[in-house]
Amino acid sequence: MDGTIVELLNGIEVIRITDSISLEESRFENKSEFLRKKEMKHHKQMAKYDCWKFINEVTFTVLMIGISAYLATQGIISVGAVLTSYLCFSQLIKPLEELHRILDELSESVILADDFFKLAEIPNDFSYTEAEKTAAVSENTSPSIIIENLHFSYDNQASVLKNLNLSLEKGSFTGIAGPSGCGKSSFIKAVCKLEQYEGNIFINGINLRSLSRKELSRIIALVPQSPFIVAGTIYENICYGLDRTPSLQEVESAVKKACLTEFIDSLPNKLNTVLSENGGNLSGGQKQRIAIARIFLRKPEILILDEATSALDNTSERYIQNEIEKLKEENKMTVISIAHRLTTLKNSDRILVMEHGEIVQTGKYQELIEKDGIFRQMYEGKLK
Repeated sequence: MDGTIVELLNGIEVIRITDSISLEESRFENKSEFLRKKEMKHHKQMAKYDCWKFINEVTFTVLMIGISAYLATQGIISVGAVLTSYLCFSQLIKPLEELHRILDELSESVILADDFFKLAEIPNDFSYTEAEKTAAVSENTSPSIIIENLHFSYDNQASVLKNLNLSLEKGSFTGIAGPSGCGKSSFIKAVCKLEQYEGNIFINGINLRSLSRKELSRIIALVPQSPFIVAGTIYENICYGLDRTPSLQEVESAVKKACLTEFIDSLPNKLNTVLSENGGNLSGGQKQRIAIARIFLRKPEILILDEATSALDNTSERYIQNEIEKLKEENKMTVISIAHRLTTLKNSDRILVMEHGEIVQTGKYQELIEKDGIFRQMYEGKLK
């Protein structure tokens, strides 16, 4: 149960963005009920044992005292022997108390053994040793995102974002770069309505504050650096957050575009392979591919990539970038990409360079590496 709670906390942003709160509440309730039944079964077994133990102790104690008293009245044993017999019997039943503890632990082990054997049947996965790191389309003609006087801070501390003003055109690819702590992630949280902010954000001409979580989940998709993986099959994870049931052909197409085909084909149960909590039996790159496969099923109006390909090899990254570019062109999808690996932003229409919560540079990739400034320093490795 602790693992389930940790899993939910790790994926809280994705759960909120995909409007999967009801789904996770249902999963949590089912898990809780499952564990409750196991605990009830365990306690019933121990109650039966306690009852049996009590009846036996009382029965044998009465018999022992009765027989000893009878023998004493017949002069066969002394009165002192009666007391000695009772004390000896008290010591003899001590092991029953220890047996109670052993049975208590054994009962819990037996109840959970089925889960253990299911886990043990999952084939070993050595793929982590691979070198992987060397909503319907809106007809609105207004820009996808307009930001006016955006300010953001945590718990009334110093502003993380300061007076941001910008407009992102529909179908554009905007890169965001900057040193650690410059406000990139805070910017994404504000746009995804994950944190309170000051100022205004308009999505397709509608104030973000007016959009429900369900409406926003149809418009925006977020692929974080550390994807949210639930304890379930690969198929369930790829389809996570969808409000429809995709065809097998759609899923297989998404798998191919996310460079997952070879990995899934190598597994005995293919798409039905069960993943552990938080994807413990996957590498970082495999988790990212699963999260990327989701976007090819969702086809959002706005796609936000937060270091989404950081754990992929260069070949896979280029292939996936090309597939995302095709999806962007087909659906006039707006893409926002945060990246420390600056080459990821080469094909962007515009790059916003942030420092101390402000946009300090804008331009295309080649323009920015030729100018003195933060971006060039990052390109030359002088700034991280």
